[in-house]
Amino acid sequence: MRGLLLAFVRFSLVFAMGCVAGDPEEPGPSLAPLVDPGSVEEAGILAFLNDASTTFTLLDIDVALDRRAARNLVDERPFASFAEVDAVPYVGSVALQKILTWALENGWVEENDGDRDGATLALLNDEETTFTLLDDDVGLDRRAAQNLMDTRAGADGVVGSADDVVFVSIAQVDAVSYVGPAALDLLATYALSNGYGSEPVTGGVPCAIISEVLEGPGRNNKAVEVFNCGPEALSLDQLGICLVRNDDTTCSSTATVGSGSLASGEVWVTCRTRTGEVIDPYQPLIDACDAEIGGTAIFNGDDRLMLFHDADANGSFDGEDVLLDTFGDPNTRPADTIWAELSFRRCNLEPFVSGDFDVDDHYTRHGSTSFTHLGTPPQQTCGPAGTAGEGEPCLDTMGCAEGLRCFGRPNDGSSPYGQCVDPTPIPGEGDLCDRFSPCNDGLVCAGWTIFGEGICVPQWMAGRYRDDVPEAIPAGGTIERGVVVSGLASVPVDIEVTTHIVHPRLSDLRVILADPNGTESILWDRTSELEEWSRSFALNGISRDDEVNGRWTLR
Repeated sequence: MRGLLLAFVRFSLVFAMGCVAGDPEEPGPSLAPLVDPGSVEEAGILAFLNDASTTFTLLDIDVALDRRAARNLVDERPFASFAEVDAVPYVGSVALQKILTWALENGWVEENDGDRDGATLALLNDEETTFTLLDDDVGLDRRAAQNLMDTRAGADGVVGSADDVVFVSIAQVDAVSYVGPAALDLLATYALSNGYGSEPVTGGVPCAIISEVLEGPGRNNKAVEVFNCGPEALSLDQLGICLVRNDDTTCSSTATVGSGSLASGEVWVTCRTRTGEVIDPYQPLIDACDAEIGGTAIFNGDDRLMLFHDADANGSFDGEDVLLDTFGDPNTRPADTIWAELSFRRCNLEPFVSGDFDVDDHYTRHGSTSFTHLGTPPQQTCGPAGTAGEGEPCLDTMGCAEGLRCFGRPNDGSSPYGQCVDPTPIPGEGDLCDRFSPCNDGLVCAGWTIFGEGICVPQWMAGRYRDDVPEAIPAGGTIERGVVVSGLASVPVDIEVTTHIVHPRLSDLRVILADPNGTESILWDRTSELEEWSRSFALNGISRDDEVNGRWTLR
């Protein structure tokens, strides 16, 4: 027996005030690749997935992929690139991270790639590297050699001037026209054979920035990620983090970030501790943390962070130590905890050491439990403000007119867009309300379906989304329809679902709503309450303290 689901799904979603969501999970392609094209990581992943010994059972049980992702990967191989893997249905950022982790831990990825990449970057950033050297000695295509030198020269076209561009990642090099895997191999081979990037930097001032800050819930969900933006490896015991708490203007606490070396273009993740209780810290944060820094990671939404070159390696910011980068202005405490329970990912790779600090000039905002990007090098994605008006789509900090902010970019890769929002408070915002006591114009009542009473929040924190494409339900089978939610605040409160289903026996149907993280709420379970047109509030199952922007699925 076949039924017809006119997948008419409407979500009414209202979110808690003061929370902002951001970026790129299953299903859908990842917007920020985990590996560079032509890298040994890509080669290892492809070798693993294309190998006959990599079975559905291995991917499903050992790698712990979604069964649909595992089946599709086996059915669609062989793969020629990481991008092809990313495009497989039900393979998103979570699956890609699991595949990469398995490949690294099980010997599919060659070691010492950091030396290879660091040597390549050191060669390209060397002031003595000329077009002739790249063309004749390295053996590049003349167009690739010229484009690399033009990129290095910056806007004025002169290498060695103030506006020179420094290559900070292999992805940045690979983006240059006529530079591909063959050119990258030639560059790495020449650089390694000529002594580039083989030793950590122990003298001079290195290039390092704070590439991610996570101020999550509880005491232990705190992380600070450091990125080596220079051409050579860095000694981790000469990098220090300084925490400036509350009204202090000097270091309240300092810690060395770790030991060993950090290759050019790579990141190092520090956290308060890897141990705690239940989800404080969360397991993904534990997995990503390279080194514990204790009390130096106990920061709040108004505390500032400084990264410094610890020349004497004594763990303190003193003497000849040099400030490398800051998160916030150490001398000025914000008027409120404006960075509380959020994570920030670097999008402007230029070090920041002084001046007026606007977090949106340097970072993109994400949810407080958005751990998937920790351990992944940042990309230069910040851009100048644009002219998009209130309520119009935007990308990161780009696109919004003056006075507006870009809120609500999904973290699951379903959409790169948020919406431009005017954050100016509205009269009546924060007042109590219920379904019989409406809010002022421009406000909606959030939370009344759960608590009976809610609070008034700006209208932009609510939205309606629909899918009207008809699809047949196979006999004894399952279909899924979805909508992408974006441009809202970070957590769902009131969730209303309206369905239009034509079926000869509606009591045969089970209807489930899943949020962007895959958490489910059963709306109807083979009950006589389900009618051709039905409306339900999702009250159970889905967390009201998790991501809301992203793909919602009705199954």
